[in-house]
Amino acid sequence: MIRSRLGVWPPLPPSAYVRARRRELPFPLDREDCRLFSRARHGLWAALQALGLERGDEVLVPAYHHGSEIEALVQLGLTCRFYAGDEGLAPDEAELEALLTPRVRAFYLIHYLGFPQDALRWRRWADERGLLLVEDAAQAWLATSAGAPVGALGDLSLFCLYKTFGLPDGAAIISRVPPPPPEGDAALGVAVLARRHAAWLMERSAILAVAGAGLRRERPYEPSLDFALGDPGALPSASTRFLLPRIADPQAAARRRANYKALLAELGERVATPFAVLPEGASPFAFLFESEDRDELVRHFRARGIGAYPFWLAFHPATPAERYPAIAARRRRTVALPVHQELTQVAVGRIVAAARSAARS
Repeated sequence: MIRSRLGVWPPLPPSAYVRARRRELPFPLDREDCRLFSRARHGLWAALQALGLERGDEVLVPAYHHGSEIEALVQLGLTCRFYAGDEGLAPDEAELEALLTPRVRAFYLIHYLGFPQDALRWRRWADERGLLLVEDAAQAWLATSAGAPVGALGDLSLFCLYKTFGLPDGAAIISRVPPPPPEGDAALGVAVLARRHAAWLMERSAILAVAGAGLRRERPYEPSLDFALGDPGALPSASTRFLLPRIADPQAAARRRANYKALLAELGERVATPFAVLPEGASPFAFLFESEDRDELVRHFRARGIGAYPFWLAFHPATPAERYPAIAARRRRTVALPVHQELTQVAVGRIVAAARSAARS
């Protein structure tokens, strides 16, 4: 059977160009101190300097991380003091206390997959110890907690715009001390833009999906390329700046939740803590399906036109990975599946059917 192709990353509908600019943009784009960068790691790099962190200062950071955020800290000459957190990926207060030294200046909190952490609790904890709170909402733009936007409590908060909408690039940063805006060259972003449009078309046409399959080349995962800082002075592409006020729809979070709930109702027994329970204000980035044979599971989904991929495969090299066997096991087991707002009900049904057949086999 010929199938259209469903990707984890949100595609870009062609109708984006004819939409009117939104009069009100969602947080944090509505703030005067919001800064736009090409990538969130660039904003992190710039904002930590604006906040006064210096070479040799220390930061409490999660051992379960993407790696690009750690690379930004390392490039600044900061020392990472890693914490494992509990089984639900929340920080553990006793563990954090044991890691504190006079050189610790900041506490890094990740809102994994758009699921809000208890930021109010950790805001208080950081304040009591004179620490800066960094809220990493890279996967959590549009998420809310207790009615407030995720990222509203950080001394520094970062959001990846292209992980929520099909933009070529773009990150938003808010900081207690705003960094200067980037002054580098802005790319047009046409090549990535074309891929985002192609992804939208391939989700709706089996014929185009087959044609596009001949153009895709699967490359081996290379952590050093994935983690690389790149040019911190790069501006968001011209395409992103044109499209952002036209597609930044806060209702996308509700559509993502609806898709996630549909998958969770059918596949909840294969979802790891804490992602087996969907908070009301979450804005899910992906659905994490677990298997002891991760690579075979990825092949199973891709053979059925579902662009699953292994999620956060590697520790950053600065991490003493041998201290975190539970996190290493999580990295070996998890596969990301699509939940983005452009999925149709038929597409969600295909993902469920593919996951059920994987469970049976």
